[in-house]
Amino acid sequence: MLVERPGPTHTNFMSSISQPPPPLAADTAAGAIAADLLALLGVERVETDLEKRTFFSTDLSRRGPTAAAVIRPGDADQVAAAVKLCTSRGVPVIPRGGGFSYTGGYVPDRAESVIVDLRGLDRIVEINRDDMYVVVETGCTWQRLYEALKAKGLRTPYFGPMSGYHATVGGALSQGSFFLGSSQYGPVAESVLAIEVALADGTLLRTGSWGGGAGASPFYRSYGPDLTGLFLGDTGAFGFKTKAVLKLIPFPAAQGFASFAFNDEATAIAAVSAIARTGIAGECYCWDPYFVKIMASATTGLAEDLKLLAGVARGGGASKVRGLFNAARLAAAGKSSFDGDIYMLNLTADDPTRAGADARIAVLKQIASEAGGREMTASAPMAMRGTPFIDFNTPDRRRPMRNLPTHGLLPHSRLPAVSREIRALFDRHREAMERNGIEVGVIYFGVGMQAVCAEPLFYWDDHQHYQHDRIAERSDLVALDEQQTPAATDLVAAIRKELVAIYARYESAHVQIGKSYPWLETRSAAAQALIQTFKRAVDPDRLVNPGSLGL
Repeated sequence: MLVERPGPTHTNFMSSISQPPPPLAADTAAGAIAADLLALLGVERVETDLEKRTFFSTDLSRRGPTAAAVIRPGDADQVAAAVKLCTSRGVPVIPRGGGFSYTGGYVPDRAESVIVDLRGLDRIVEINRDDMYVVVETGCTWQRLYEALKAKGLRTPYFGPMSGYHATVGGALSQGSFFLGSSQYGPVAESVLAIEVALADGTLLRTGSWGGGAGASPFYRSYGPDLTGLFLGDTGAFGFKTKAVLKLIPFPAAQGFASFAFNDEATAIAAVSAIARTGIAGECYCWDPYFVKIMASATTGLAEDLKLLAGVARGGGASKVRGLFNAARLAAAGKSSFDGDIYMLNLTADDPTRAGADARIAVLKQIASEAGGREMTASAPMAMRGTPFIDFNTPDRRRPMRNLPTHGLLPHSRLPAVSREIRALFDRHREAMERNGIEVGVIYFGVGMQAVCAEPLFYWDDHQHYQHDRIAERSDLVALDEQQTPAATDLVAAIRKELVAIYARYESAHVQIGKSYPWLETRSAAAQALIQTFKRAVDPDRLVNPGSLGL
């Protein structure tokens, strides 16, 4: 039952030279432990090059103080030992996964910090078909996990974000991710049975039924109080996740797809809520007219489009004929599916049988039609499932415009009012946005049966942050003048602040809280006191990702 799978070699992490890296500054606390970090992990796992440190200290939204060092441990014991070494010397340590935070999640709040790049822990440890769980190290990408499980006829209920080509399992657990499978199964936390986490003092803790003796099985989460849940969605504030145990389900043998066009936002989001409440859609999401055009422009490049069509052909469940049929439909429709000023509702349904998938999608189609939608070729959901993890860091797919999302999770009853306020906010700033070249689109996504996410994405020109620089680890950020901020970037920041205030008035929830969304200060006094007590218990000196969650 044990499946050891070494991950890919990460050749672009460290400098290619074989000599030891430059020493850390000796007059800092981090510099004083440089020799110990090198002795513990080896030259190939300690990075002090300025450009690399700058890259790892910057996320999609901001650049923080440059960390003194970046380390990449190779297993849980190395993580625990390195964390203990740093905290014993008073040096803050920060966990980092695939690097897709846009809320300062892994951005240091001080220069004398060590970033722990967890992508060195990328093995799939055990696929247990008998007890229906998988044990995976947290640096494994969602794409690798998905492909390994699919080959065995299995899947996790939630099976990754769209960025799963690079995004890691641990990053999703820390950020509270949702997307693939989430309309039916909820966010990633609902698919977790247990975790292994390294605490500030180097203790390795296991949760759920896994937290017993040496032979304990991780098959059951709710064995006593839910200790697992305390470490999910914490944006790395409570510890370093090293392994995760996720639920398994049989890979759906059949899938159904549907897309509908709506003329206005109110009816489109009403359809999203009506469908999400049924609990039978794997994914239910709606793009506004601007985002429809953005997604159309992203599918350019002959080689990449052929790869996508091949994915659709393979993605027809148990039926290769069905997959080829879907690919033919997608090719015939082409980009005409994205034409027009429409709100596009996209739906996916999974089932063990073809008849079951057809029945599910028929129910969803009826709801969408009765809400005023016009059925169209289901190009988007077919493509999304055919190639669920897209590498946008290719020459044909890159967009030079920077983009930043700002989301809120809402109950269905509050979504219409929030949607209206969001549009009113954009209308108030329309002239200034146009003057500064700022564009915005909105996505709505059903998360489980109880919630809908409203997520505007801002696009604008900003030479400081290209999306592909965040992926390929090329960075010229060191040479930038930090005081020179484009007017457009300032305006986006101001509008996002107003947007977060709207969400706060409606008591919205957030994922990827990081150091941006208000959380701790919005909790009751009793909740704050309990959270602070827990933080002191697992991180008494507050050296694990300081500032995250407002702690």
